[in-house]
Amino acid sequence: KYLADDLKCSLVYSIDPGKLTIDIDAVQHMQMKIQDAIPLLCEKNAKIKVWVSDMCLHEMEQQVDFLLLAKERGIVEDNAFFVLTLKCTAGHSKACFDGQVEKVLDSLSLRADTAKMSTYHLFSNRSGERAIMGVLT
Repeated sequence: KYLADDLKCSLVYSIDPGKLTIDIDAVQHMQMKIQDAIPLLCEKNAKIKVWVSDMCLHEMEQQVDFLLLAKERGIVEDNAFFVLTLKCTAGHSKACFDGQVEKVLDSLSLRADTAKMSTYHLFSNRSGERAIMGVLT
């Protein structure tokens, strides 16, 4: 809704296996998992400039895997902005969560060219969630 209404993006793909009730012409809901949506987005010759993912995954690094797969398949454009929510499922302390996120950031940096990466523990995030943002160059 924000991307379409406030930022005036002409097309927003909302990929979620759950039901989405939204009446905005610019939002195209694909009711499926990302691994099923990526091939369809390739067929559509989609060009994504902003990638936002809040998936709940067993392995946090899968957030990076899917982003880089989409980039490799040509649907994420150069200099695309990304926001990934990493949900730590092991440990209980801030230091433990921050350390797990740092490993994911290190892996992303080794696997792709990035710029302006930052990590945030947003007010609305649970204690084990961190949002990482940056540009995939």
